[in-house]
Amino acid sequence: MNNDYREVNQNEQEEQQIYLETPIYKEAVNHFRTTQYYFISFNSLKIGCGFALLYMNHEQTYLNYWILAIMFHAFIMIIIHKNHLKYLTMNKRVLAYKLDQIVAAPIVDQVIESRKLNILSRQIKLEIVKMTIFGKWCCRIITIIYQFIFGYGVYLFCIYYSMKSAELMNQYYFLCAILIISLYQYIDLYLILVFAILGSPFLLIFGCYYCANLFGKEQQRNEIRTRLQGIKYKPNLIEGEQECCICRCPYELNEEVVVLKCSKLHHYHETCIMSWVNINNTCPFCRKSI
Repeated sequence: MNNDYREVNQNEQEEQQIYLETPIYKEAVNHFRTTQYYFISFNSLKIGCGFALLYMNHEQTYLNYWILAIMFHAFIMIIIHKNHLKYLTMNKRVLAYKLDQIVAAPIVDQVIESRKLNILSRQIKLEIVKMTIFGKWCCRIITIIYQFIFGYGVYLFCIYYSMKSAELMNQYYFLCAILIISLYQYIDLYLILVFAILGSPFLLIFGCYYCANLFGKEQQRNEIRTRLQGIKYKPNLIEGEQECCICRCPYELNEEVVVLKCSKLHHYHETCIMSWVNINNTCPFCRKSI
């Protein structure tokens, strides 16, 4: 009777037990929210500055067209970040379960490391990007489009730097500011691109050398294959052990066998020695060149 009462009491306690989000998850959610609000504010500032610059100068110039492209991209990014915040608000608990960040109360004090916090915040971002309407591939396409806008901005920077037009000086300063911020934001991508461009001649030379070496080895193997002529196995034609030195299987009557020139005792199945030649062009037994 007492045992039954204890089991019932224990089950009631388990049902009443509260499950809460971990402190590091709460901190990561706040970190993610702060980042999204920062990007929304930054893109709103770009749109505001763009409107002000276009209002001051209505001329149809390439620089103004570029500002319009930047404003449109900033507007799309605001929609994406607001969509991420909306999804986080509606599915915060679901994300916690998905990332295994739910524990039973009471929660033991947890030391929050900045590295773990950044990793968890990035995991939250990846999960949200996968689940929202603006998925991973959509964000990548928008990023690629922005790189074209950035490249065109660099082209305009070089043109207007030589012209130094006083009428478009404010637009030019806006262009410089956006390019500097973008360069800082995508510094990893641009460094990889610079190293790829600088190292492309060496990679090309190495690729040509590797292909030529590979072609030479393949040609050498084909010549070896043509030289190796198999014979039908008969016990009186093979000296030494009547088995293949590679697979160690006995020969069967009329089976194709290859005897190498280095020694009459070095004989193999035709399929075994052909497979060996694909890896090495020396005798498997004495290591002499075939």
